[in-house]
Amino acid sequence: MSPRRALALAFAVGALGLGLRRAVPVVPVDESYRDVVRYYRALERP
Repeated sequence: MSPRRALALAFAVGALGLGLRRAVPVVPVDESYRDVVRYYRALERP
């Protein structure tokens, strides 16, 4: 693969990643999920 083609592919992958990041909404973590995480963290502590 030529360096020019590799660079073009890298830019295409980066643009796709940015596009997906902008298109897919990020849902904030709700309180019930935080409760589950706290529970499992409490189990890890001796």
